[in-house]
Amino acid sequence: MIFLQSFSSRAFARVAAGICLAALVACGSPPSRFYTLGSGGGSATADRMGSSAVLIDMRPVTVPSALARSQLVVQVNATQVKVLEDDRWASPLPDEIRTAVLATVTRQSGALDVHDMARTDNVPLYRISADVQRFETWPGSHVLIEAVWSIQPSNGQETMICRSIASQPVSAGYDAIADGHRQALQRMATQIARGLRELARTSALHGSRQTVTRPASCPLMAYAETGIGATRSP
Repeated sequence: MIFLQSFSSRAFARVAAGICLAALVACGSPPSRFYTLGSGGGSATADRMGSSAVLIDMRPVTVPSALARSQLVVQVNATQVKVLEDDRWASPLPDEIRTAVLATVTRQSGALDVHDMARTDNVPLYRISADVQRFETWPGSHVLIEAVWSIQPSNGQETMICRSIASQPVSAGYDAIADGHRQALQRMATQIARGLRELARTSALHGSRQTVTRPASCPLMAYAETGIGATRSP
């Protein structure tokens, strides 16, 4: 009986010590910080498409597989990255990018996103896709985004395919990183909105759904101070 009591006391002491250690580790862990690429408003809408209804289907955004996560991934050097477990996007990066781009495009164009929703055939639909090929973060230096995006009309017009490259200087700190990516994405989304307006106006000018028209060019925007521009893909 004395042996059993002694054994139970030792076992209880080990369990209690383990619980205390786990509690100390938990208390010592830094809290996670979450960031979003959403603009939370923005400037007033400019150059909207008027009263004619235009529908868009913003497809899921694709990013390199190493970035398709919630954690922030920052560059250590040209060949090495670091995954930050305690600094995260509010949702997986592809979803953050889609939400941010879609908010700016709809705000600036007046179009309505109908992704996965039923629609009527007599209203023009423009399918928007974005493939983010580079989403680099250099803490205390700059962020860089390179993406190929397209707008595919449902009325027989040729698909507009463009490439955007954005390099935004950032100061130290992860808040600055999130803000830099947010600004770069807003400018890219402004290019997409301009392309959408160009296609919609061309469609309205020709009228017929069977008319195949070619957009003049990608909407070109040059920002020398941030290295942002759009070019027509060959």
